[in-house]
Amino acid sequence: MEFVDVVVEYPSGLTITDRANLARDKGHVYPSAKLVTAMFILSRVEASAAASALVDGNIVQLDRQPEGYFTIGRTLTPAKPVSMLGRILRPFLDPTDDQRQQFGRFCHAMCASAFLGAAGLWYATDVWTRENLRLEISLVIAVVITFVRGMLSMRKGD
Repeated sequence: MEFVDVVVEYPSGLTITDRANLARDKGHVYPSAKLVTAMFILSRVEASAAASALVDGNIVQLDRQPEGYFTIGRTLTPAKPVSMLGRILRPFLDPTDDQRQQFGRFCHAMCASAFLGAAGLWYATDVWTRENLRLEISLVIAVVITFVRGMLSMRKGD
């Protein structure tokens, strides 16, 4: 047996979310006693509820049985396959808060490195050639860009 997330939605807008046991060989979902009791009490005052579960990335309809368990019905929303490129780009396109914090810290580390490189180049250069000047300017631009990007990544509430 394994656990699945079960969502019971009533026409009035009431939504109950719970975990249940899935018996794959029988195609049965066994909800908790609390959910069965709540559904029994609500059946007296509410219209019939629609139940669904998340099984293997698919949202499936659950059909209630008189014995208190559910059977798996039709698939409501099939799982979308994610390509390898999609999985690689997900942290950059839709990062979690922790990933954004780590990216901001990484940007600040790169900012400090570029700043130290610019300062070291400034003090180590005796004759300023066009290449030295271009390198110094690129390091200063890198300091500004990575500092600002790091600050924007660590903002809360986005």
